[in-house]
Formats: sequence, structure tokens, C-alpha cells
Amino acid sequence: MSAEQLSLVDKVLAYVSSPFRLFAMVLMAVLTFAGYFVYTNQDLLIGAYKESKKIPSIAEDRVEDAAAHLFKQSGAIVVAVFKVNPMFGTRIVHRAYTREGREKAMDGLDVGLFSANQSNNLDITKLLVNEIPCGEYTSAQSEMGIWYIEKGVGYTCRISVQPEPGRFVGQITVGWASPPDNLQKTHAMLQIAASMLSKKRS
Repeated sequence: MSAEQLSLVDKVLAYVSSPFRLFAMVLMAVLTFAGYFVYTNQDLLIGAYKESKKIPSIAEDRVEDAAAHLFKQSGAIVVAVFKVNPMFGTRIVHRAYTREGREKAMDGLDVGLFSANQSNNLDITKLLVNEIPCGEYTSAQSEMGIWYIEKGVGYTCRISVQPEPGRFVGQITVGWASPPDNLQKTHAMLQIAASMLSKKRS
């Protein structure tokens, strides 16, 4: 180190003679780095923000109708509607219902899109290509899965909400104690519910 560099180090060490000054210096360094990062990546950040705004959303004004339809037509014991953002890997509980009504405690729970659970990941892959995965539900795949089991669910079907081809913006999960008698009819009812959440009321 040169004499000038040593002198600068001595000055910095002399300045941080108290914990408060050390904290202030670290805070300034963090803010400087954050500002530099935002400045150098502003095009990327603005692009990501604009792209997220283009993604359509589920028709929130039709969620209650879709859930009522599924309870009536499929004999379900639970219905859960999720908002999905594949870009950020989020899958957030928008509404969860039992036959008795809405379970507000589950609202806003982010169970994530992909996870360490392979059964979940396989189902998500099927949802992305507009398939309707169904099967026995014997172990929870997420915190939401614990709620399903507590409500007596032993069998589930899932369907994606895709208002545009390739735009996976929502998910409906329906649960029963045992497999429904007519799975083909159940699939048709799920497709109607997904269609309801794809289109807002005019």
C-alpha cells in the first residue's frame, strides 16, 4: 500500500470510532450499492414491471359464482382459487371455501408455483399445458394441503385458468372425501368454472 492509501485507511478508521458511525457508514454503503444497482439495471427492472402489467388476471368478480357452481355440480367439499404469476413463481390463495362458506384465514397465502414436492411439480407441468390432474390426496404438498386434509379431502382435481393461450394466471383446486362418481362430468364442470374466471362480466 502507498502512503496515500494508508493515510486514507487511517482516516476511515478514525471516523468509525463509535458504533453509531460504523452503522451510518455501512448504511451509506448499502444505499450507494442499491442506487448503483437500480441505475445500471433500470431498463431490465422497467421491462419486468411492464411485462408483469401485461399479464391478465382472474375475473375476481366471478370467483363466488364459480365456487358455488362447483359445489352444486360436483359435490365438492372444498374449492380453492389461486392467482398465479409464472414470471415470479407465485401461486397465491385468492379465496378458499368449504360448503359452510369462505375461509378468510387462507387468503393471501403464497404456496409457490414449483416446490421440492415432485407430485406438485408434475401437476403444475400438466396445468401449464391445460390438462386437469386428478388423484388421491393423502399427504400435504404445501401449507394449503394441510388445510385440505383437515377438511376431510382425500381426492383432488386441479385446473388452470388461462384467459389467453399460454397465459397461466390462476388455478382452481377442488376436493372431495373420495373420488367423484363421474370424473368426465367433473372435468366438464371444472372447465366451465375456469372459463368463468377467464372472463369478466360485461
